[in-house]
Parts: sequence; C-alpha cells; structure tokens
Amino acid sequence: MFDLEVWRAEILQRLRRFVRAPQTEMGIYGTERLTYYLSSLVLEPFFQAFTNQPLRAVVTLANVTQTTGTSFLIHNANTLRYSQQLLWSEFEHSPALRLVIEQILLKLDVIEHLLHTLGDAEAHWLRQSLSDEIEPYRRNGELTELRHALNEIPWQTRYSTVRSLQTRRGHYTGSDWQLIEQALSDRVAMVRAAGARQLGRAQSNLAAHLRERLFHVALYDRDLGARYAAARSIGTLRNQLIDSMSRELLTTALFHDDSFVRSAACLVLGQLGSAMVTPSILDSLISVLQDADPYAREAAANAFAAMGQAAATVDVLAALRTAVLDSDQYVHEAALGAITALKD
Repeated sequence: MFDLEVWRAEILQRLRRFVRAPQTEMGIYGTERLTYYLSSLVLEPFFQAFTNQPLRAVVTLANVTQTTGTSFLIHNANTLRYSQQLLWSEFEHSPALRLVIEQILLKLDVIEHLLHTLGDAEAHWLRQSLSDEIEPYRRNGELTELRHALNEIPWQTRYSTVRSLQTRRGHYTGSDWQLIEQALSDRVAMVRAAGARQLGRAQSNLAAHLRERLFHVALYDRDLGARYAAARSIGTLRNQLIDSMSRELLTTALFHDDSFVRSAACLVLGQLGSAMVTPSILDSLISVLQDADPYAREAAANAFAAMGQAAATVDVLAALRTAVLDSDQYVHEAALGAITALKD
C-alpha cells in the first residue's frame, strides 16, 4: 500500500545509482540540471502509484503538501508521467509546481539523505550546484526552505546535540527547552524522535506549546519511529497529561480521515492506560475496532489490552469477541490478547 514510508523507500532505492555515479545517472535521464533530475526521480513512485492506487497516491501526496501545485500534479499525473520534458518545462514556468517539488524533497528527507550519503566532494558539488540552480527562484522569494536545507548543520550533529541532553536527567535549562522544541520540528525523523524522548525525561511540567507539539508528533508525524517515541513520552508523562483536553484531542483523532492518525491515537491511548477510560473513549475505540484498515483495528485492540480491567465492559468484550473472528491474523491475535488482559 502506497504511503509516505513506501514513497521514501522507493526514492532512496532509486538514488543508489545516483550516489555511485551522479553525472552518469543524470545523463541517463537526459539532463544536466539537478533540479530537473530530482523532480523526475521523486515523482516516479507517485506517478506509478497514481496509476495503480490513485486514492492512496492522492492521500499520500496531500500528507506532504496541499497547494495549488498539488491539484495541478494530480490532474496532470497521467500526462507528466510519460513526458519528462513537459515536467521540466512546467517546473521552469510554474511556481506552484516548484513548491510541491521542494516540499517532497524536504519532507521525504531526500536532501538530508544525499548530503549524508555522498562523499565530501560530491556533497559539496550537490550543495553548490543546487544552490546555483535555485538562486533565480530564491530571489523571487521561492525555494527558501530548500536553500536553508542545503546550508544547515548536518542532521547527525543536531541529533547528537539533542541526545547529549540525557546528561541533564530531565532538569533542563531555558536553552535546553528551546533546543528540544526545535528538534520536534526538525526535518529529520531521528532528530524529532530524539527531541520527543528528551521531553519524556522532563522532571517539570511541560509548557502548553511543548505539550501541544508532543501530541502533534505522536498523532501526525509522517515517521513511525518519531510517532512511537512521542507516544512513549506521553505515557511516561501521563500524570500531567491526562485531562479533559487530552481526552478530547484523542477522541477527535480516533475519527480522523487518515487511518494512520486513528492508529496513532490508539497507540497514545494505550500508553496512557486505564486512567483514560471513559464511556466516550471506549465507544470511540469500539468504532475503530471495526475500521476498514486492519492496522487501525489491531491498534484499537492493543489499546484495550493496555487499559486492562478498567475497559472490561460488556460492549467492549462483545466487540473484541467479534474481532477475534477477523480475517487479519494480527487483528485476531491482538483481540485475543486484549480479552485475556481484560479478564485478568
């Protein structure tokens, strides 16, 4: 099933040839311009998915960017797929399409991956060549995020800096809090995950904006590792995070249009445990237990298991018995485990 992780993996697979011989690979594509080459490469998996799984392709693209360029790309996908020259021409003349390409390159970590994987000389060439190519657009106020990404501190350094906060044992200074906040919004998933883990070690109550950001990463981050790290930290900080605000937030997320968000909400509820049990929460989880997405159904069953006997109502147990008959093996096993947990 096409999603952000599949899209990123397919891009990185294609980039292996580029990393070995950049100019040769660009020559195969028929261009000397990095912007043209990268535009074609990152869109190839999307175009292929649009042919076979159009709805998933559209939803996944919308998770990256939602602009007029997004609509243009969707409406012209079948044409652009088979004409690189047309794609490059549109890139040259359409600010909206350039914005879409920029967001794909950044949010799928393409630039970070290349700068990390290429040798020093090739990475310098990539930075310089891309900077030169996008300079005319940058002067018009475009592609500024891409320019910043080409010149920012390597992600490994940012990651190590955030991890070094472990020595504080949760007693953070003002500058530490600022660093963690920046990490939660970093382009690279590993840095966001590290920031989330540091929040989980906090020995004082979180500021409202940090609390909001932690929940946002747990529910909406495109990377599974970052979502899981944030969910774990929410569980660690449950004593200060369980309230009507978090219940309302998670109940809303259980009915989100995106099944990944519904699954993430189940994971967070499981981390918070029995203290989150209310009739409304249980009814909402029962609805997810009947979700069209098996990952969401499995996540709902696991959430019930984590809540334990506090969730052992007649309706919940009936829903879990039905879920035991699910055709998906993982949902079946999760439902069995939940019934056992609720009866213990």
